[in-house]
Amino acid sequence: MKTLEKVNYKGFIWPLIVGIILWCITPLRPSGLSPQAWEMFAIFVATIVGCITKPLPIGGTTLVGLVFTVLLGLAPMKDVVNEQTGAVINKGVLSSFGNSAAWLIAMAFIMAHGISKTGLGNRIAYLMIERFGKKSLGIGYALTGLELVLGALVPSNSARTGGVVWPVVKSVSEDGYDSSPDEKSRKKIGAYLDFTAFHANILSTALFITGAAPNMVAQQMASQKGYNMTWAGWFFAAVIPVLVGAIIVPWVIYKMYPPEIKETPDAKKWAEKELEEMGPMSKPERIMGATFVLSIILWVLSGFFKIPQLDATFVAFLAVSILLVTGVLTMQDALKETGAWNILIWLSILMFMASKLISYGFIDWFSKLVEGGLHGISWGLVLVILVLLMFYTHYFFASGTAHMTALYLPFLSVAVATGAPLGLSAMLLAFTGAINASTTHYANGPASILATTGYVKQGEWWKMNFVLGIIYMLIFGIVGTLWMKVIGVW
Repeated sequence: MKTLEKVNYKGFIWPLIVGIILWCITPLRPSGLSPQAWEMFAIFVATIVGCITKPLPIGGTTLVGLVFTVLLGLAPMKDVVNEQTGAVINKGVLSSFGNSAAWLIAMAFIMAHGISKTGLGNRIAYLMIERFGKKSLGIGYALTGLELVLGALVPSNSARTGGVVWPVVKSVSEDGYDSSPDEKSRKKIGAYLDFTAFHANILSTALFITGAAPNMVAQQMASQKGYNMTWAGWFFAAVIPVLVGAIIVPWVIYKMYPPEIKETPDAKKWAEKELEEMGPMSKPERIMGATFVLSIILWVLSGFFKIPQLDATFVAFLAVSILLVTGVLTMQDALKETGAWNILIWLSILMFMASKLISYGFIDWFSKLVEGGLHGISWGLVLVILVLLMFYTHYFFASGTAHMTALYLPFLSVAVATGAPLGLSAMLLAFTGAINASTTHYANGPASILATTGYVKQGEWWKMNFVLGIIYMLIFGIVGTLWMKVIGVW
């Protein structure tokens, strides 16, 4: 006899309580907020609480949130268009599934499957173990170094993680040390490498102005206040705090979240033996490798040439198409990559909800509230408060770009109005837009990838990120501020 699938109905209790309470106090909402803005806020918060209590897998939870958004009249299913001009008046929920960042991550997952299927991932893993595999901490530092190099080359943080680093982590963990994303073996080494890879991405994003899209948003908005961010200027301002972070963070994770396998004295000989048994690269490996390199080259070029065909998401689609046409992957392989389609659903929905908070004016109201509340306070304290707000308000965003677009310029204006140095304010707030990914499992593309692999539990992710977020703010707030004084940023 067929039975119903198991549902964690208790997990619905807190999301419903929070959502109903917030919804019921709509008449008491702060002045300056429309009813729709507050109601959207209520649904968004309830959905986030649901992602924590997990009555359903995150994809199912966000779908329920999306249904409530439509049922309660806060968004239509389809775009509402002005019949005369053809302009979109109100974006519908179906438009959320055209989000380029979510599709980039989905395609990157499928690419990672190809790297694993062909054996190229095994080869890369054995080469890494051969060179750095005597200690787990050494592999953590190797991943961090890899990310820092890629940060200068690949302008999409999601592409770096999904297309390059995650396949390496997966192969090193599973093929090198038999550490799979299951409860028995995930902590052998895979969980440590997965989490370290995520924080390596945060550091590479902070190091280069081309490290991720939010950095470029900060550059454009800072220019409106008269501050010119150049590639070299950003790099020199970031290099010391990032290097300090690159030394400290992998070690902190190693101590806070230690792998069971700490030393492998025979790893070099073992890896050499495995490479010898693999023999020369097979044809599928060579095609996969060539596609892999082509993707990196095109992602690099997309940072320099604004050509639509070099869009990071298009490059990922191109790579997957090549793998399908050449027979490296089949369509069944792509469809079986359930992680890709799961992320496509829930990340698209959360980003849509966050965009509604912006369009209904909630974020604009919040930034004005901050500006009014900080009037008359010394600029140093104001800057500290703004950095904290820029960091912790990221719990309400599923996109670093949306967050930066909504709050960077208002916060920078507040800081400068209180007497804070323009250069220091611009750079600290911009760096905060990179490090605030150390919050949630939906904070940005790399978080969406690495938090859903099964290696790190959601509760672990939030708790450890809370600690590391404080470390980042201390590094950039103290070391970064002093260093920027030395090089004359302020």
